[in-house]
Amino acid sequence: MAIPAPSILLVPPHPSSQEDPIYIECMAPRGFPGANFTLYQEENVVQFLQAPAGQLGVTFNISGGRETAGGTFYCQYGVLGEHRKPQLSDRSEPVNVSFPAATWILPFSLSLAGAFLLLAGLVTIAVVIRKVKVKKLQKKREQESCWAQINFTTTDMSFDNSLFAISTKMTSEGDAATLDALSGSTVTPGNFGPRKRPTSTSSLPEPPEFSTFRACQ
Repeated sequence: MAIPAPSILLVPPHPSSQEDPIYIECMAPRGFPGANFTLYQEENVVQFLQAPAGQLGVTFNISGGRETAGGTFYCQYGVLGEHRKPQLSDRSEPVNVSFPAATWILPFSLSLAGAFLLLAGLVTIAVVIRKVKVKKLQKKREQESCWAQINFTTTDMSFDNSLFAISTKMTSEGDAATLDALSGSTVTPGNFGPRKRPTSTSSLPEPPEFSTFRACQ
């Protein structure tokens, strides 16, 4: 037969770090003085204490250390019942023991976050600068390509104009020589036939071809 559960309380001074001791008080209900108390951390037994005769509770002093650093604690007590048979109570309500965060963690976290943001900003700036440089280089190459196309077309036109001037000059000289020959020779009926215009050996220049090219900016 189970007997009433004890009460449990975390008493001061409260621990501020894992190295500080933990004080937990367990108290049995009235009518169960001098009981034997057991303290649990989770499901592990931490300590045994017996209350002095006439007293209902005990105070557990848990030394600081990583083995008992924080967590959930329960307590339970037992007494000798009828015919000196041991009786165990139900477990108490849990009590949670935690420690405040170390003071250096917050500044370290903030500095780490700041360094990460700074690094991300530098990477973003570097990417933007690289894109601008690539865009400028691409624009410069386009302008150079456009200038070469225009220069090449102008050279072709100059060469064709020169050929046209030479062809015209040679045609004029040929006509003059024919007139001189006719004036110095005897006029015959055959000389009054249709006369063909001498043609130049060089063909007339073809009009320059212009290739479609996008506008240069």
